[in-house]
Amino acid sequence: MANFPGSLLQSKQKIDIPPVVVIGLGRFGGSLAYELTRYGVEVLGIDADERLVREHSAGLTDAVVADTTDAEALRQLGVDEMERVVLGIGSALEASILTASNLVELGVPDIWAKADSESHARILRQLGVHHVVRPEHDTGRRVAHLLGGRFQDFAELAENYGMIKMAPPRVLLNGPCDAEKLWNKHRVQVVSVRTGAGKWQPFHPGDVLSPTDLIVLAGSPDDLESFSRL
Repeated sequence: MANFPGSLLQSKQKIDIPPVVVIGLGRFGGSLAYELTRYGVEVLGIDADERLVREHSAGLTDAVVADTTDAEALRQLGVDEMERVVLGIGSALEASILTASNLVELGVPDIWAKADSESHARILRQLGVHHVVRPEHDTGRRVAHLLGGRFQDFAELAENYGMIKMAPPRVLLNGPCDAEKLWNKHRVQVVSVRTGAGKWQPFHPGDVLSPTDLIVLAGSPDDLESFSRL
């Protein structure tokens, strides 16, 4: 693959992984490819749309036009020799499924694929895709929890378990925080705290919080929602 363009703005930190192929340079694939290159990962971007390839060619290590439903085209690009491939095709269901099938048959050891629906995700898993993501679905769930205005951020880390960022509820402002009592009564735990304009630090049982602090809480979405209203 070509050298990463030195003129691009890169992060000082690096993601230390081998080159990645990103197939489908739409909103999901394009932003993912750019973020990888920003962190120093070599990225080969592939799309059947010449316009998208042209738009992304300056920002990626390399970008080519190809029909990824053709297994031979993937072989010619050396995709069968890559360790990781991200399949960002979502709305074009047939192209997504055929490309995923090709990647599995080529023996790519780590395949990530975007799905636009649960049925799409199920087919990709049945084909043998190792990781299936549903970005629109996940973003929708996240925004639903932010609409109430109590959370500044929300992330679901696993089934029925997530983390939120918020100002401390009044119940946490009545003296030192008893972490064990908090968990036993409300099923949530304070993970970290930022005081004033300072840096995030681990939360220690017995710490005293103030209304100007920010905290990260962990627990089930239902318990976090209930606790935030106290």
